[in-house]
Parts: sequence; C-alpha cells; structure tokens
Amino acid sequence: MSVTNKPLSNPEKTQGQVSSVGSTTASYTGAPIPEFTKILGDFSLTTYKFEDGSSGIALYNGKVAFHIDNNNNMIFTAGSPSQSGCGGKMVMSSEANIQKSGSVSIEVTGRPDDGEVKKETTGDGNISETKLPAYSLKVYGDILIECVGGDVAIKGDNISLNARNTLNLTSGKDINIQAGQESGKININAGTVDLKSAFFNRDITGGEYSKGTGESSVEQYNPSAKTSISTPGSIKYTVNGDYEVGVTGNYKQIVNGNYSIGVDKDFALTVGANYSEKIQGKAKTLISGLKSKPESSQQETYILELGAAKSKADSFKIKSGSGIKAEATTGGFVAEIGKQLGKLELTDKEFNLTVGKNLGKIQLTQKEATLSFGAKNKVSVKPDRITIEATAIYLN
Repeated sequence: MSVTNKPLSNPEKTQGQVSSVGSTTASYTGAPIPEFTKILGDFSLTTYKFEDGSSGIALYNGKVAFHIDNNNNMIFTAGSPSQSGCGGKMVMSSEANIQKSGSVSIEVTGRPDDGEVKKETTGDGNISETKLPAYSLKVYGDILIECVGGDVAIKGDNISLNARNTLNLTSGKDINIQAGQESGKININAGTVDLKSAFFNRDITGGEYSKGTGESSVEQYNPSAKTSISTPGSIKYTVNGDYEVGVTGNYKQIVNGNYSIGVDKDFALTVGANYSEKIQGKAKTLISGLKSKPESSQQETYILELGAAKSKADSFKIKSGSGIKAEATTGGFVAEIGKQLGKLELTDKEFNLTVGKNLGKIQLTQKEATLSFGAKNKVSVKPDRITIEATAIYLN
C-alpha cells in the first residue's frame, strides 16, 4: 500500500467529493474547505473545515466512505453491489454488541429491483429463487423487546406472527382487536377454543350464524343465574329429533297474539295438582276419532273419567248461563250411576230411566209409555188404551 502526503492540487474537486460523502440531516453553512488530504491506495483521507470553525474528516474512494462530520455525526456509506449481486453490504461481527443512544432511527428503502433474490441450486440441478425481505432479523435464542414508559407500534400492509408452539398475548388492562372499518373479518381456526371471562358481551348489528355437526350445551352453576332473550322480531326452532324442557320451578307463557300447537301423533298432558282453564272468548273441541298410527286399543272416541269428590260434593258440575244442548247423530245417550243404582238411556227410538236396586223404571217409545217398579207392577199407556198391572190396587 502506498501512502502519499501532498498538498491539494485541485481543491475544488476535493471540496465536491467531501460534500458528497455520506448524508446527514444537518444543514451546512457554506461548502466545506479541505485542509489536508492523504492518498491511501485507492482511498482518500481528507480533513476539512467550515467558515464557522467546525471541522470533519472523511475516508472514501468514490464508492464507500467513513465520515465524521462537523456536527459530530459518524456516517458509514457502502457502495452499490457488483454485477454478480454481491457487495454493497455493511457487515459487523463481534462476540457482543452494545448500543446506547438517545434515539435510534432505521430507514430501509429496499432495493430498486423490489428485493434481493437468493439463488440456490437444488439436488437435481435446478435453480430455486427466494425473494429476501428488505429487513431481516434472525436470532438464535430468546428475544426481549421492552418499552419503558412508552408505546410500541408495528405497522405494515400484512403482519404475520408465527409461533412454533404457543403464542401468548398478555395485557395489563385491555386487548383491542379491530379488523377494517366495520367491514373487516376475523378468522379463527382451532381444534378447541376455550374462553374464560367474568362477563362476555356481544353487540352484533348484522347477524349471528352457527353451523356444523358439533353439540351445543349451556351449563350454569349459580342458582340465581338467568337466561333472557328479548327480540322485536321472530324466533324459530326446527328440531328434527327430540325436544325436551325440564322446569323444576314455575313455567309461564304469555302470548299476546295467536297460540297454536300442532301434533302429528299422540299428545299427553299430566297435571300433578289442580288444573284451571279460563277462556274469555268462545271454545270449540273437535275430536274426529280417525284411525291413528299406531292404532289405539280404545274403542270410544272420547272418554272422561272423574274421581270421587269429597263429602257429598258432585264429581261433575256444569253451570251454564243459558240452555245446554247435546246432539248425537247416531246411537244415543247413556248415563249410569254405580251398579244397578241408576241408569238413563236415550236413543232416537226410546227413553229408559232405571232407578234403585228394585229397578224402578220409566220407558218411553214411539208407541208406548211405561212406568214400572219391580217385575209385577207396571202402568202402560198406548194411544188406544191404558193398562195397569199390580199385586194390589188401591182407589181412594
């Protein structure tokens, strides 16, 4: 290496070279005035001053430079890569690196060709190309980033966090996630999602949809817990299997509109205590008696069974504000009390009334009216005659 110390033969040229070495945000007062230059092989070492007395020094060769300017800035400048794509890098290698400064600002402008491409030759002789990022940080070990008394902001077109094992997000207070301006989307793909919270609030202005083959279960352990649904619209349940509701307390339904129940098969109602029904309008019960599947063993269309009342009260009582009408298109009407205690039969052809064990009887047919008591006492009234049969007749 040759070292030459000589006076400046072309101060204007050297002045322009020094002015172009590196770049800072400081503003200069006038142009730098070179004072001393040494030629170190292909490099030049120049000291300079400004009119205000400040000075600096620069080591450069037109491609790379090391510059300490008059504002106490240290500037490292690496040149452009060669045609092979190598070079133009600043490489630091040390056992440890400690930096302490008031502030650190890094600006990565990227390569003009939109990123560096890494080329590798595969085993079959093909060349694979990988686009390298403009800024890359690779650490073998742990990374700790701590901001004391300030905020941390990360911004980019797309941000990816990739954890090989567990990704933990911990906050001393709140965690806010916002996707777009009310039009974004949050996707969560997981085998299991566990949520543990004191309160879970959902404010949904659009719709809430769930689909899949999994089960849905809600378990509440607090006896005072409450589940409430309030909607100005409609609620619809479509259950292809069984539907069961178990209530240990009270069960109440309030319907301001129509209330309808449609059952294709059997319907059963069991009340363990008292039963009360109040209809402020009119009521109609239609029992068609059609065959059902599976077919019932019951022959009668309608059966009403009443237990015995307390004391001498009636088991069945009807109170009507007007007349009562019973109509049978075929057959008739039969009312029976106990075994041979009383019986009332009414058909389209005759009327029979039987009372007591001795079979006191009144019978009306289209041709005859009969009043009898026992087997030997009988009064018969026909259109043409009256017949009396008795063991004894008393006339007073």
